[in-house]
Amino acid sequence: MSWKDIFQMSRQVQNFDRLLADQSQYAVTMVGLLKAYVENGSDETKQRQIAEQASDLEHAGDRARITIVEQLYHTFVTPFDREDINDLSQALDDIVDYAENSIKELALYQTTITSELLQMIDVMGEGTAALAEAVQLLPTSLRNAGDHAVRAKTCENKMEGLYRRAIADLGSVDDIHALIKMREIYRHLSNAADRMDQAANVLIRVAIKQGH
Repeated sequence: MSWKDIFQMSRQVQNFDRLLADQSQYAVTMVGLLKAYVENGSDETKQRQIAEQASDLEHAGDRARITIVEQLYHTFVTPFDREDINDLSQALDDIVDYAENSIKELALYQTTITSELLQMIDVMGEGTAALAEAVQLLPTSLRNAGDHAVRAKTCENKMEGLYRRAIADLGSVDDIHALIKMREIYRHLSNAADRMDQAANVLIRVAIKQGH
């Protein structure tokens, strides 16, 4: 094998690392935009700007996802198993999509912001930040990457408890339309947390396999 071939394979590996890191950062940024949208509830102009930023970011996430799929078809060397790359990429993309859908539905439904919703968004922020750290560390420190992935799983467990409590609290809501709308937003955040857990599981699996 020539030095040129080795250099090309190294570039292919680094490209996957970069694309996955980009996807993980999109998830962090999108949850941040969701939090900003909620916190600017009294400023419609600001909320509209945030929603537009979220839409642009979602499209960027889609492009990164498509690029990864295409490169999985055409690239000979990958940093770890193709199936794991695909599963991780899909889970990260789903987090972005569910968070952006939450912004869309908040804009559409004009629902009252609850303390449970704010807590769920904060925990999602912690979890996606842990995922992003894990993805960035994966090429250089498998143990630390695995530790951050476990942190993300812990956040998913918190989300599950918050989701159950939020759904239970909806029993006291008299307006059936408001109840349905809020339940839908909670469901999207719960789904985002499920994908966070899936991404963390993939990262832990990769760290274990690569470590042996």
